[in-house]
Amino acid sequence: MKRILLPTDFSKNSLNAVNYSMEFFKGKTCEFYFLNVQKPSEFVSSDIYTASPMDSTIYASIAEDNKKKLNTLVAKYSKKYASESFTFEGIFDFDVFVDSVQQTIHSKHIELVILGTNGATGAEEVIFGSNTLKLIRNLQHPILAIPEGYKYSSISSILFTIKEDDDFHPDALLPISELVKGKNVSLQVLQLDTKKKLPKSSLHKQFSEIKYHHIENVPTPEAVSSFEQLFKVDLHAIFIHPKSFFERIFSGTDAPQLSYESRVPLLVLK
Repeated sequence: MKRILLPTDFSKNSLNAVNYSMEFFKGKTCEFYFLNVQKPSEFVSSDIYTASPMDSTIYASIAEDNKKKLNTLVAKYSKKYASESFTFEGIFDFDVFVDSVQQTIHSKHIELVILGTNGATGAEEVIFGSNTLKLIRNLQHPILAIPEGYKYSSISSILFTIKEDDDFHPDALLPISELVKGKNVSLQVLQLDTKKKLPKSSLHKQFSEIKYHHIENVPTPEAVSSFEQLFKVDLHAIFIHPKSFFERIFSGTDAPQLSYESRVPLLVLK
């Protein structure tokens, strides 16, 4: 059984990630958790200061509205995917976004977090907002980021980009194995300035083929973009450890929004 967390602000972007998730996991047994988080400080503002002393229930009102939206989501997808082995639960929280996600991961034993990214369909790059970046930087769990407007189609090829300083245990690759289990998928390994190969593991048994492509002296964003133009890729996987490949694959490092020059879903492994 897969336990999947779907953070949502009820936007078109986040719901697109939900739709992608449903189609991706068809035929699997899954527990989906819709998480809506409101940061308390966002409401300690003029709205509260101008409210009457009796109106200390503003938090309760916000919670009630968002819980109703969560219940609507649960009802909608429960009906739409009634023939699948899916269960759904809505969770509302007043908290710091990353803290709430981490708490939910531990309490619900989440295996994968899936969320949407910004950027208009057909754009040359995807914009990762502050919440997505915080999760990528702080979570120790796999994250699948879905570009805005990206529609699910059967996955036949996954790109996995590695660098010389990527030192990962075979268990770190298990999320890829789980995602492709039962599917006919090839793995394209893009070696950037390295001849390193993936450690032998059950990963090799899950793919129809594994091919290595070696590139030297090309900046990571350009290398990935060029590869995706030459070869059909349905998903891009990367392994991230602190202050390493993450900072090189994006345009910029400390900005609240970063550009990622790819239009396919990004699987972040830790």
